[in-house]
Amino acid sequence: MDEVSVQQLLQLLGNSDHTSCLPFPSLLFALLFFLIHSPHPMGKSNLSFVWFVMRMAGLRVPSFTKVKNFKMPDFVSPTRCLSPQGLPFYYRSISSVISQCLGTPKLASSLIRFPVESTTTYTEIYHGKRWNSEPRFAAPMVSIAGVLHVFVKDCVTFLHPQLGPTRGIIDKIYHRKDLGTEVLVKVDTLLDANQFKFMVPNSCLFYLPDSTLILYEQITVVSSAIVCVQEKPLDVVRWNRVTDSFQRFSPDECASYLATHPLKAKAAGRKVVMLPLILFADDTSGNKSKKWHKFESWYLLLAGLPRHMNAKVENIHFLCSSDSMSALDMANPIADELILLEGSGLEVYDALHNEHVLVIAPILLFIADNPMASLLLNHLGGSAIKYCRICMADRDESPDIISAIRTLQDSLQQMVVISSQRTQQLKDQHRTLYGVREDSNPLLHIPGDAYRCFPLELLHTLLLGPVKYFLIEVMATFSKAQKEEILARMKAFNFSGFHVKVHGNVCYHHKSFVGRDYKAWSQMALFIISPYLTEGQQKVLLALSKVFRIAYCDFFDPAEADTLHQICVGFVHTVRDFMPSLLRKQKVHYFLHLVESMQDYGPTSAFSAERYICTSVCVCNICATFVAEDCLTAMKDAVKVLKTFTIHMKYKGFFNSIPSKLLNADREIYKPGTARMATSYNGKLNLLKVHATIIDGTILELQQLETPYSVITHLGSMDDNVQEYRAVVSNCSELVHSGDYVELHPPFCEFKYGQLLTTIQLKSGRTLCLVQGFLALQLPNGQPLFNDFECPLFTLSRTLFTVDSTRIQKAVSMVHECGNHCKFEKSVVLNTVEREQVADTKLVFLHDWTQLLYCLNVYCVL
Repeated sequence: MDEVSVQQLLQLLGNSDHTSCLPFPSLLFALLFFLIHSPHPMGKSNLSFVWFVMRMAGLRVPSFTKVKNFKMPDFVSPTRCLSPQGLPFYYRSISSVISQCLGTPKLASSLIRFPVESTTTYTEIYHGKRWNSEPRFAAPMVSIAGVLHVFVKDCVTFLHPQLGPTRGIIDKIYHRKDLGTEVLVKVDTLLDANQFKFMVPNSCLFYLPDSTLILYEQITVVSSAIVCVQEKPLDVVRWNRVTDSFQRFSPDECASYLATHPLKAKAAGRKVVMLPLILFADDTSGNKSKKWHKFESWYLLLAGLPRHMNAKVENIHFLCSSDSMSALDMANPIADELILLEGSGLEVYDALHNEHVLVIAPILLFIADNPMASLLLNHLGGSAIKYCRICMADRDESPDIISAIRTLQDSLQQMVVISSQRTQQLKDQHRTLYGVREDSNPLLHIPGDAYRCFPLELLHTLLLGPVKYFLIEVMATFSKAQKEEILARMKAFNFSGFHVKVHGNVCYHHKSFVGRDYKAWSQMALFIISPYLTEGQQKVLLALSKVFRIAYCDFFDPAEADTLHQICVGFVHTVRDFMPSLLRKQKVHYFLHLVESMQDYGPTSAFSAERYICTSVCVCNICATFVAEDCLTAMKDAVKVLKTFTIHMKYKGFFNSIPSKLLNADREIYKPGTARMATSYNGKLNLLKVHATIIDGTILELQQLETPYSVITHLGSMDDNVQEYRAVVSNCSELVHSGDYVELHPPFCEFKYGQLLTTIQLKSGRTLCLVQGFLALQLPNGQPLFNDFECPLFTLSRTLFTVDSTRIQKAVSMVHECGNHCKFEKSVVLNTVEREQVADTKLVFLHDWTQLLYCLNVYCVL
């Protein structure tokens, strides 16, 4: 920092408004609190020196003791609990997490509080069928103008688009994806005799009493159309449009239909917030080798947050952890609290409404790998004959079909049957028959069907499942020469559009790969190893790649559910026909249930454990550092440290009030369209004088000077110097380098894709990109042309054009169609061995760039 910046920071710290830093007295107090309670704290002598420097700078610094002993208003100390075996552990309650989240303005304003109906695509968990269809997750009320609280099943007067003020019964309160945050209400329209005669002129009403209202239709209105709440009617009949006749309710139907919502009396005038929860259970090693000293942990997430927020570490809330008991042993307090939160609710302060509300928090889903999910459902796991936790599929008889779906009620009955057997042998036989065990499990007694709460988790089911199995099996069949060619092909592969590359030698180290390596490999495998596979292996790999593309899609279209399911079924059947040894694997069968999970919860990226496992590793590393002498005290201390760490992340928004020049100077770096990585020679920027002739944005004549494709595009300033860059930030906030393939939005003429050649910035500040366009190949009927891998084909045109940098949407993966034109060659490489250079020969793969045929890698999904 320069001296001016330091003075600005000191002035900000000395004059900050305490109301913007709640619950801290001031910004300076908050910064010092985070410094003392950092996960990597400083020693007391160093902290004392910080205090000394602050006082010397003229700041009114609070005392060290006051800052150290400051208690967060919503902090609840972890509770000491006992496992069924009598082992102690410390548990951070779900209620305290909910209280903290709703009390944080940023989170409270970001939470989705109503089901979101989507008629097109699902992109979030709250778009899924389960949240929208199950009454447990239905929003119970809506507040109109902050004054009128209207509950489901209330009788209201609303403004009918044709009849004006009309009575109705509230049926559902929800959002619609295409309408944003506007609250919609489905209302059962109740017409009196005059209104009904207006809607149905030829009807005969002589036998209906005047007090009877007619249930005519269900319509959707905006919440602001509701005028007031009325008394419930005494008598209602239903008009059947098909038969043009009236149908009376039975006494029980009428009583149920006109009953008051159970939460209305419980709310006692307060607003009611529906807040579905997600629980994540994981076992992570505290050892670097990931083999010993495992910690099993529980974490909490709020299902109402968008997935880009739920993936942030500050929104993944630690509950408990232990290296001496399983996650199921720690589930008793979690199950008890879930029952309480769904049944009685919780009164907390809501920063959005600035008042106390009643929160109803049912569990929406659990995220866990397959062994953990089986443990939490009393399922025997992947080694059982009935190896599927979702259906009753048999490993030997029906691994390639979906059998009877498991339900909680059936499983509880099966456990009763097992427990009633007199001998251990009979119990073992029935366990094998049903695929479950009869152990006590508190999670089976929470509201709802626990067997519907465990969707497929992709990291362990796909990447560490069929992708790993297939790679291990085919690599064992390749010769040393073939493996050398595979490595050469990978070296020559263009990784444009990839967020991560394969780490390590795929031919020899693939068994020790982690999920990100298999993920990167899956996006390029078809183009690398297909020439070395048998026909059957090629079919399996293509089917597996299609499933990978479905699994990692960014959205899910329910209209395509049947088509996607048939692709998954085709993959399982292809494995059955060509690689039957893999069919006995539990994880292969699970893909028959993939689309069902996406229908219930949206795209799998919304409930994948990949991001949460990173947090779990951090937590276990912290816990492992505390487990030295007293494990019990260590767990309590670890919970406190993690709580402080969470608070630190939660309130990091305070730093946004500091001028960007001081702490957020790089904010503009990530703005879409920003040029990055200036070309330099001897440490100086490369300024170019370039001439070009341009008509309608297309370069007809280009004078190349110091570097290829240097260009200036405004005709009025041909002699101006321009600054050249080697990268630009796309609209997806990713860095796109020169030479990468890009998608343009909107397309430039007929070019939707192109190769970024260079980026320049004019003196006016405008940033331009030089792109060489790709032309899509088409059949005579105008349909796109595809290769054997079902990827659309393109040819690299000779057309160069310039576009504004803001039109670079994202990087994409284009693969050169080699055919017989590209070849292998031996190359001499100098390696340094014990300070001496030794010549060695290395196989390299050379592309024939005169062949301009490419395909769009549709399997590069991330």
